[in-house]
Amino acid sequence: MTTLPGLMAGVSVSFLQMLHNPGTLGRNCRVTHISCSKQAASDVQDIGISQEQPEDSKHVVEAQTMRNERGVKFLVGSSFYREESAVGRDLACLAGAVYKKEKGRLHVLDALSGSGIRAARYLAHCEADFVWANDACDGLDTLIAHNLSLASASVASKSDVAEPPSQELESFFSPNVKDESGRWQVTIQDANKVLLDCYMRKNYFDLIDVDSFGSDSVFLGSALSAVSYGGLLYATSTDGFSSGGHRPYNALASYGAYIRPMVYSNEIGLRMLIGGVVREAALRNMHVYPVFSHYSFHGPVFRVMLRVLPSRVFQTKDYNFIAVCNNCGETQVIKWSALGHSSCSCSSSSTVSSLTVNGPLWTGPLHNIDDVKKMTEMAKSWGWTEGDREPGEDRRRSPPVSTKDRNLKKLLDIMLEESNPDLQVGYIELDEISTRSKVSTPRRDNLIAALHQEGYAASRSHVESNAIKTNCSLGKCVEISQLMARQTPVPT
Repeated sequence: MTTLPGLMAGVSVSFLQMLHNPGTLGRNCRVTHISCSKQAASDVQDIGISQEQPEDSKHVVEAQTMRNERGVKFLVGSSFYREESAVGRDLACLAGAVYKKEKGRLHVLDALSGSGIRAARYLAHCEADFVWANDACDGLDTLIAHNLSLASASVASKSDVAEPPSQELESFFSPNVKDESGRWQVTIQDANKVLLDCYMRKNYFDLIDVDSFGSDSVFLGSALSAVSYGGLLYATSTDGFSSGGHRPYNALASYGAYIRPMVYSNEIGLRMLIGGVVREAALRNMHVYPVFSHYSFHGPVFRVMLRVLPSRVFQTKDYNFIAVCNNCGETQVIKWSALGHSSCSCSSSSTVSSLTVNGPLWTGPLHNIDDVKKMTEMAKSWGWTEGDREPGEDRRRSPPVSTKDRNLKKLLDIMLEESNPDLQVGYIELDEISTRSKVSTPRRDNLIAALHQEGYAASRSHVESNAIKTNCSLGKCVEISQLMARQTPVPT
C-alpha cells in the first residue's frame, strides 16, 4: 500500500480494503450517496457557516480557505458546493442520527459526493459506523478523503472495526482512498455502477444519499435496490421547469407524471419526486413514504428523505392525481377509479371540464409526524435550535442562530404542522383569497386561528410563506376572510 504523503495519518491508497461487509447482516443494513461537478464554490456567504485558513498548507489538497459547517471543517476545491443547501444537510443528519439511535448502527453510501461535506457530516454528526463517499469526477478522491479524515478525527469512533471485504469485491473497482480504521472509503466511479454492485453482492446500506442534478432520476431505481428494508433514501431534484409544468414530457419520462402549470408548482415538485420514487419502489416490491420533504428556493432544490419498506402490493392510497379548477380555484385529489369521471361542482355536466389534472403524484402528507418530532428533539439536544446559548462546546453546534441560519427551529415547527394528514394537497395563497374576497390580505396566523375555530385543519407552508395549507375550501376561506375584515375595527 502507498501512503498519500502529508494527507492524513492512517489513510492509504488501496482498494475497498476496509469496506465494512454489511451483507452479513442481510437486507436490513445499507449505505448512502454520490455526486459530481467541477463548478467553483459559490461566493454567496451563508450566516452560520464560518471560514478559516487551513493550519497546514502542505496537504496534497491545494491550500485554500477552510470552511466550517456546524462544526465540521472541510475544503471545497473545484467541487460543487452550495452553502445555501446546508439546511438540507442539517435535516439529513438529524434523520440519520435518529435512525442510528433507534437501530444502533448507520452505514451510509453517498453516491454523488461532490466535496464530501454530506459524507463528512454523516461521520461527525450521526457518528455513522461506515460511510462510503463516491463521485464520478476524476481528481476529487483526494479532496473527499481529506474532508472525511478531518470529520473522522473530530469524533472518537464507537463502532467496531470493519471486516476486510472479499477478494471478489476488492477487485471490482479501481484503487481508491480508504480509512485505516475502516470507518470510511472514497471511490471515483459511476454511481449506478456502485449501487448495482452493492445490490448484486447484497451489501445493503441504511442510508443512501443521491444528490442528483436536474431531473436525473436514473439513480433512483439502483439506489432502492441497494438500501436496506427500513432504511432511508435521500433523493434530490433541481428541475423547476418540470415541476412548473413547462416540460411535461420530461417530467413524464423522469418521474412518470404529466405535469402542467399549477398554482402551487413548488409543492408539486416535491410530490412529483416522491411519486417517481413510489413508482420505482413498486417495481421492486417496495413501498416508500416521506420522513420529511424540503423545498428550497435557491436552484430550486427539491429534497425528500424516504423510508423504504418491503411490500408486494402496490399501495396507491397516496399515489393519485391532483386537479385544480380553472374557474373557482378549488383543489381535489382524483383517485385512479375516478379517472374520466371527475368534474368540479362549479361546472355543469354539459360544459367542458374546467379541471387541470396533474399526475400521478404523491398525495399523502409531505412529512411523517413521528419522525419530525424525533428530529426536532435531536436538534434541540444538539443545540441546533438554540445557537450556542448553552454552556460548553459541541462539534455539532453552529454559530449563534440568526435569521439566515435558515431558522431550523421554525422550519421543523412548520413541518410538524404540515404533517397533519387531514390537510389537503397544495396550499392557498393569501393574495388569492384577498383577490376573491375583495378585502385586504388577511394575516396568515389570524386566518389559521379562525379556521381552527371553525373546526378546519390549517397550517403554515414551508414552501410558500404567504400561504396556508388547509382542508377548508377556497370559497369558505374567502367567506371567513370577509368576516374577519368586517370584525376588524377601522382605525380612526
